[in-house]
Amino acid sequence: MATDRTLTIRNLHAGYGKLTILHDVSLDIAAHRFTAVLGPNGSGKSTLLKSIFGMATVTSGSIRIDDREMVGVPTEAVGAYGIAYVPQRSNVFADMTVRENLLLAVRTLDRHARARLLDEVSALFPLLNQRHYQRAGHLSGGERQMVAIAIGWLAQPKVLLLDEPTAGLSPLYASEVFATLHRLRERMTLLVVEQNARSVLKWCDDVVILREGALAYCGAPDASILYEYLGIQIDPRRAPVVQSQPVALAREAGGGADLKTVTHEIERIADKLATSERRSA
Repeated sequence: MATDRTLTIRNLHAGYGKLTILHDVSLDIAAHRFTAVLGPNGSGKSTLLKSIFGMATVTSGSIRIDDREMVGVPTEAVGAYGIAYVPQRSNVFADMTVRENLLLAVRTLDRHARARLLDEVSALFPLLNQRHYQRAGHLSGGERQMVAIAIGWLAQPKVLLLDEPTAGLSPLYASEVFATLHRLRERMTLLVVEQNARSVLKWCDDVVILREGALAYCGAPDASILYEYLGIQIDPRRAPVVQSQPVALAREAGGGADLKTVTHEIERIADKLATSERRSA
């Protein structure tokens, strides 16, 4: 990993109450990188994020952001240290509109700062522009995740923690989420827990692999190492397409294409991908 560190973890033992999940974990998370945290279920991936955000019990060890100690900082004060957390579930206010969710995230800023950040959100998350006045609970899973990530970004953190942001999403929407995160790393450091290892490896810069609560690997997404620890193979010839796929579909359909047409095309391609994966399994 790069030597320009944002987040430093040393000899971390953490869990919940008397149950220890993480055992002697030491990591250096590089600045402005998309780091994926992988591993089997129960390996401590989510506990790692919750330890950083003050939601797990740290029994020993150190967590530092820019040389400021985080262990012992109450959860409600962690944001002031430059860390934001996007949980897997309950990450938006379902009864509020998309715009209300975004406005809530910038409520403490002055009018000019709010306007500037909301304009930037529109540019970074173009899928949300046609959803401003729709209730978040009525959005698709992929669109809700975009709202949640946008809320995290509006906090303007140094480090953005995300817990399984593509869980339950179609392959096409998962790629859209990863493409968005790939762009966001230019502005902040991303630490992302994922089960969708094969897909995230096409987008991330660095990989952390946990097994049974211990660090198994930390470094570049090297194909041989990943096969050894995760049992998956990646094709180095398959590079990610950085262009937003749903936006590209809209452009191909014509700038004035209606949303139903684009949505139908997205669903058709997602079904085609799923069928292809079943046949190759």
